[in-house]
Amino acid sequence: QTHTSDRHFPLCSPLRHNSSNFGGSSFKDNHHSNHNDNPQATRSEGRIRMAPKKSDENSLTVIVLDVSPVTWGERDMQRSVSDKKRQAAGKRSTGPATFEELLAAVQAFASASISLERDSALLIVAVAAGEAAVVYPRKDRLEKYFANPETKMDASSIQEDLVFGVTNLMSKASSVASNPDAPTSASFGAMTAGFTTALCLINRFLVASNSGVSALQSESAWTRANAEDDGVIASIGAGGKKKSKKSAQAWSPRVLLIQASEDRAGDYNAMMNCSFASVKLQIVVDGCFIPCSSGSKSSPYLEQVCDLTGGVFLAPSGAAQANMALSEVLLSVFLAPRPSRSGLNLPALNKVDFRPRTFDTGKSVDMAHVCNQCLSIFETKPQGRCTTCNADIKSRMPQRPNAS
Repeated sequence: QTHTSDRHFPLCSPLRHNSSNFGGSSFKDNHHSNHNDNPQATRSEGRIRMAPKKSDENSLTVIVLDVSPVTWGERDMQRSVSDKKRQAAGKRSTGPATFEELLAAVQAFASASISLERDSALLIVAVAAGEAAVVYPRKDRLEKYFANPETKMDASSIQEDLVFGVTNLMSKASSVASNPDAPTSASFGAMTAGFTTALCLINRFLVASNSGVSALQSESAWTRANAEDDGVIASIGAGGKKKSKKSAQAWSPRVLLIQASEDRAGDYNAMMNCSFASVKLQIVVDGCFIPCSSGSKSSPYLEQVCDLTGGVFLAPSGAAQANMALSEVLLSVFLAPRPSRSGLNLPALNKVDFRPRTFDTGKSVDMAHVCNQCLSIFETKPQGRCTTCNADIKSRMPQRPNAS
């Protein structure tokens, strides 16, 4: 990216980007070489990959689920019409996946995830339109779960909390969708809000389970519970008394983003900031985009996030969504923990579309204007004020004549 503000007004400068065409995902082996500046990551074919987790680390998985009612309502209608035609011809369904199939797939993935490791931890965040909420564990048990991550998880409680939380969240989002003045993008799932919530939950989880030591400190501080200083939060909570020493658990956090709505153009900067934070904290982010026959076939934002963090991206389509096939996709592609992935033939992103989407038109462009205040991206130069941050746009100062 090259920023040249001298040829345009000072506030908004043009953004140039030489992007490669998106080639989709394919199954192939990945060989890692050429270490970058980060000793915890490796680079292969221009893609950063996180180092495998240590054997003594337990998995901490956060699922971010798109349950926007408008998106899934349209998909259910398309599925009903398609199934009637195919049943009349004696053929099986070819999707798209229904909302019931999505919940069943997530429940199967969650149950399998907690079954892989006895001391693993799981949290589920649901996103509906502009709303995001933690649906598992429920609010009344969340703080206790942070403090006692070794609490046994029950598959039946996951199912109950998931259904109950999603139902409440969708009822709130339905009121927004019923507003005729709301823009179309307002009905799309705010995956960035769910992504941000997931990172906050991971940080709180690590702080609570490691004697109040912030996850933003060095990695050595994450497992410092046996040291004399148990952390500021723990010392205050103990009233100045030394707590009983307890061996800290080391966690390997990862996030799974399951998206069905199209990307929201205004969320690009926030999504990229979350990606950079994930790389900083060594959090692997996987992405599963569930396309519809009438919508986008992929999510450029999700592709970029997975590429930056070394995660797996896949967009199952057609029969891969119907007849419980979505459950097979989640289990076979996204279930494997980080140590096992190096020996598996998982989908790899051959080419990623790194072109940004403009905030005014929502198009992917090679050249755009960028606000120097809020970094909003515009296809056409704003006049007067930035439509995002309302900052004044100053005209270029006239050049003074040379004194001779």
